[in-house]
Amino acid sequence: MGAGLVEDEDRRRDCLDGHPHIQCAVTVILMAICLALPVYGCWASIYGYKTPDFWVKVPGIEGLERGPSALAAPVFNVTLRVDNEATRRPFCTSRASAAVSYAGVQLGHVDLPGGFCVPGQVVSSVPIVATSDGVGIPGELYERMESQRRRRERVSLEVEVRMEDCCGRLPVMLWCTAVVHGQPQGPFLCKVAPMLKDGEPRPPRLYY
Repeated sequence: MGAGLVEDEDRRRDCLDGHPHIQCAVTVILMAICLALPVYGCWASIYGYKTPDFWVKVPGIEGLERGPSALAAPVFNVTLRVDNEATRRPFCTSRASAAVSYAGVQLGHVDLPGGFCVPGQVVSSVPIVATSDGVGIPGELYERMESQRRRRERVSLEVEVRMEDCCGRLPVMLWCTAVVHGQPQGPFLCKVAPMLKDGEPRPPRLYY
């Protein structure tokens, strides 16, 4: 058995020795592969696509009053932070929209038809101002929010951001949490969900 293996190895060597062009080609291919792998890894880490990290804060709220006695619609000043430091490619979306909810009830909405763009290797802030068509908020929600504050419980708002045509890819939905009262204040990373063709997000809503 051992003699057969030795003979096979000798035949392969004789074949390569008898065909120097094949031996040279094999050597060049192996060297090219060894050189290409680290170069490709470096290129992918710098120029390859990577979805940024997102989180939100709500630094200001106006008109958050009980509906019957309110004089104006609630206004939510939202700051969307985009961490695009991991790649040199800019992250751009041609259109975007945002909705602010409390306890599953939408309180404010805004469309951003021009979208936004964040350069590569940058952490940037996108200001969003969401408002409502009506004045104030429903009485039950107002009482629930005030009750949580009195008990020193955490009051959280859900912020959903839909981004379309992101770097030529499918629409993306961000599920975010912003704490307006209580601890821990965060920020919490948003859940990123690609949108289906019918406009529905793939995973269920997940909030902190």
